[in-house]
Amino acid sequence: QFSSSGLGYEYVDEARMVGITPRQGPQSGGTIVRIALSTVDTSVVSACRFGTIGPLTSRAAGYGVECASPAREGGPVIVSVSGNGEVWDVSELGFVYMASSTVLAVAPASASTVGGTAVRVFGAGVPRENIFCRFGMEVVSGAYVGGDELCVGQDPDDSTSGSLMTVDRCMGWVEVMCIAPLHAAGVVTLEVSASEGGFSTSKVAFAYQPAAVIFSVHPASGPTSGVGVVTVVGQHLLGDALCGFGSSEPVSAHVVSSAMVKCEAPAHVPGVAGVEIGTGDEGQQFSSSGLGYEYVDEARMVGITPRQGPQSGGTIVRIALST
Repeated sequence: QFSSSGLGYEYVDEARMVGITPRQGPQSGGTIVRIALSTVDTSVVSACRFGTIGPLTSRAAGYGVECASPAREGGPVIVSVSGNGEVWDVSELGFVYMASSTVLAVAPASASTVGGTAVRVFGAGVPRENIFCRFGMEVVSGAYVGGDELCVGQDPDDSTSGSLMTVDRCMGWVEVMCIAPLHAAGVVTLEVSASEGGFSTSKVAFAYQPAAVIFSVHPASGPTSGVGVVTVVGQHLLGDALCGFGSSEPVSAHVVSSAMVKCEAPAHVPGVAGVEIGTGDEGQQFSSSGLGYEYVDEARMVGITPRQGPQSGGTIVRIALST
């Protein structure tokens, strides 16, 4: 027994997306995106979706429809259309959210897992105020240092006038400073905040390395002139390592393995100097083992008696020292 209400359900040809213009726009949204359809009947489409954001109202435009992109984090998304906001056309046409800011380089490119390293970030389109850096998922505040940059407003896609928004195109560079936060060992991406919100999408790699640990120093003493090679045994002795001896300027280390480095001891005043190993880019992160290397005054010869003896040897020679 069926009802007799007289209500109907209309079946319509599916509208498939065959083109999209422009293909990119700012993270702040507002770009008018024109979608070309496989049918001239644009009434079969009433909504758009950018990634998971939708349904968004669309309007007819020529042989397709127009939708305004919503605000979203940077990166690519799939654009879909629907006639009822429930069933969506499955397409592979994408729209890329572009950040106004770009990371060009970072120095150093690695740090200890304990954090605290001052990282210089070189980029373009970076705001002068309210700067943030993102290490993986960890966000920290940053400081504008300086640079030489010129930014001009430009349509996201020069080939079309479909966008009502502009994106800053910048020439030159700026430098900001951020302190690396605590993080587990591994490689993360380092991004900088954008003026319209969100972060850059440059995907510049930044490596977190375990902190260096020192177990022993051999020999444990040497002359104040610094002559001699010192072998340091430890763990996580990686990268462009430096050897620090007390207050002396750090010296380059020869990395034998992750467990051993060799250093040329620098000159130092008499006494015990702490020995630490700096690892990572530019050797910024030093260990904190507390081991020492003792600098002692060199004994210099100031006299010898007698000055001669037989070839058969056995002569007792007395040597006078400066100490």
